[in-house]
Amino acid sequence: MKSLKYLILFTTVLGFTFSSNAQEADSLKKVKHVHKDMKAEEVKQLLDSKSFVFKAEYANPLGGPYTTLNGRMFNLSPDGTGHIYLNYNYDVRIKPDSVIAFLPYFGRATMAVPYGTNSDNGVQFTSTKFEYGSKVGKKGNTTITINPKDARYTNRMILDVTTSGRATLQVLSNNKNSISYDGYIAEK
Repeated sequence: MKSLKYLILFTTVLGFTFSSNAQEADSLKKVKHVHKDMKAEEVKQLLDSKSFVFKAEYANPLGGPYTTLNGRMFNLSPDGTGHIYLNYNYDVRIKPDSVIAFLPYFGRATMAVPYGTNSDNGVQFTSTKFEYGSKVGKKGNTTITINPKDARYTNRMILDVTTSGRATLQVLSNNKNSISYDGYIAEK
C-alpha cells in the first residue's frame, strides 16, 4: 500500500514537471518570434536616417556558451545551440550624435576587475565621439561599422543588417574576447 502511494506521488510530480517544461518551451517560442520582418524600403530608410535601435535577442560568446563559477563549468545555453537567449531589453541605440550600448557580456576578460567594484558591467557605454561607416553589399545587406573613440573598453562594433531588418552585431574590445549578438533593428 505504501509503495502504491509513492508511485502515485511520483507519477503526479513527474506529470507536473513535464507539463511545466512544455508550457515554458511554448512561451519561449512565442516570445522569440515577436519581431516581424520589415520591408526592404523601410530598412533602407531607417538605416539612412542613422537613428535606430538594435534589439538583441541572443548572445553568442566567442568560446561558446560556457562559463566558470567557483571552478565549475556551467552551460548557459541548455538547448545546445550556443545561443544565449536574452530575456531583457538589451539594445544599442544609434543616433546621429551618439551611440548608447546596453548589452550583457559572456566570455573571458584579460584585465582583472577589482573585487567589489562596479567597473565591469558588460558592454555598456555612451559615446559622442565615434566614426560611423556604412556599406551596402551585393545582396542588399548593409554593414555598419562604428568605432567609438570615448568608450573605455570597446574598440569597434560591426552591425550586419539584412533587407528584412534582422541583424548581427559583433563587438570587439581591447580587454575582452569578442562577442556577437543576434537581433533586429527598429525605430527608436
